[in-house]
Amino acid sequence: MRNTSRHLLRGFLRLLTYLLAFLLLAMAVWMTNNFGQPSLEQLLYHAQFGAAGLMDTDTQLVKSFVLWCLIVPLIGAFLLVIMEYSIAMFLVHGSSHWITKPARRANVRAISLFYWFISHRAPLYIIIFAATYFCFQFSVSVFIHNQFGEDYFSKHYLNPSKVKISAVQPKNLVLIYVESLEDGYKHPHIFGKNLLASLDALPGQQFSRYKSAPGSWWTIAGITATQCGLPLKTISLYDGNEQGHVIKQFLPNAICLGDILHEAGYTNVYMGGDGLDFSGKGMFFKNHHYHEVYGKDELKSQLISPEFNYWGLYDDDLLMLAKQKLVELHSKDKKFNLTITTIDTHGPDGHFSKYCREKGAKVFEDIISCTANQVADFVNFMQKKNYLKDTQVVIIGDHLAMENPVYGKLHKAKPRLIYNKFIGSLQLEKNREDILPFDMLPSILEFIGFREDGGKLGLGVTGFSKLNLTNMIMNDSEMFENLLNRSKQYLDLWRPKSD
Repeated sequence: MRNTSRHLLRGFLRLLTYLLAFLLLAMAVWMTNNFGQPSLEQLLYHAQFGAAGLMDTDTQLVKSFVLWCLIVPLIGAFLLVIMEYSIAMFLVHGSSHWITKPARRANVRAISLFYWFISHRAPLYIIIFAATYFCFQFSVSVFIHNQFGEDYFSKHYLNPSKVKISAVQPKNLVLIYVESLEDGYKHPHIFGKNLLASLDALPGQQFSRYKSAPGSWWTIAGITATQCGLPLKTISLYDGNEQGHVIKQFLPNAICLGDILHEAGYTNVYMGGDGLDFSGKGMFFKNHHYHEVYGKDELKSQLISPEFNYWGLYDDDLLMLAKQKLVELHSKDKKFNLTITTIDTHGPDGHFSKYCREKGAKVFEDIISCTANQVADFVNFMQKKNYLKDTQVVIIGDHLAMENPVYGKLHKAKPRLIYNKFIGSLQLEKNREDILPFDMLPSILEFIGFREDGGKLGLGVTGFSKLNLTNMIMNDSEMFENLLNRSKQYLDLWRPKSD
């Protein structure tokens, strides 16, 4: 009886070891196939929003995750343990036991050697291999470095509350984040034509080298970087997160675009086709003085017969509703900021809206062009309404593209850059071509008629004012190495405010 219990316990522990190994391998492979090569920082960040945030993601991705990262590893672990047990029965009982039938024709000595290996070495080797592969795929060494490196953030961050910001000739703002929109889509030598020709045809200014930066690699991180001038990274109990594991307030002590415009008397409105719970997006906008915040649940009731993709509303419906909201905002005697996030160009496969299907979209490249055309149409709508005389438009990709059907082609663009376009009657002289997401906060404010003493907010430096940029621009290599290091000042921005 005691031996039976010992064997059962041993089998159970081996099952858990195999299951853990297969889970690590499956998660690393699945994440790479669907999101390129995300960081452990990104993975842990999303975990802080709990199940509610997970359920607001692409339902097809959730199903895929459950199948490949939970069910398949569980089946694999069970099959491996059953195989071990079958070989053990064969070696003990010979060919008389029914479960040994598959092994009867094999060489007994070879089977004995194989069984010795899997019973003594396989669990150890498999878990070591799985853990190593997982650590490599999620850059765990970089994450560990970030826990012990110098406090780079505190050295470079300038809290906007310490800067005098003046509304010199303020204009309305329409800020459009286009999902995963890269500059590389413009290159005919890569795609055969300029997929963004309609956006390029719009009159306006561009920074020719809008580069990605640490802590801005996914949607809410890109929004945070461009609106608050700082990176997004996980906050844990180890970091002194008094809110517990699940975040309840989003950077409550940071001063962001919405806060600054609210203080200047603006009405801030956000509209996006996906759910507000995913990654804390709704919380971000609500905590930073966006007066109206609309996601898929808030917008679908405004449509007669809405169509949905795996995330929520398609961009055609979203932009139609955004036009209606823009007309409403512009009719009022008050400055406004309308922020929009699109979704159709999201990987891994994109989403074919009714509008794009009617335009003949059949492959992912067609979605890119169709989305660009719809955004350009939105700007042309503003032009026809004569809104551009008092409203500035900023179009930017929220981050570089992750895994999608043309991901390999995008790597032919060296370096990979984020798309940007500044459109409006107020045109300013650029002071450089290289900018980062953090530079967008002061640059956008300058572009809509504000001035910041010194031209710097957060980690960003405006790209428009005439400045002496010596020692103001962060060194790229040092920033990439140390920006996400632990920082007391960064943690202070997350400490919850009392009600």
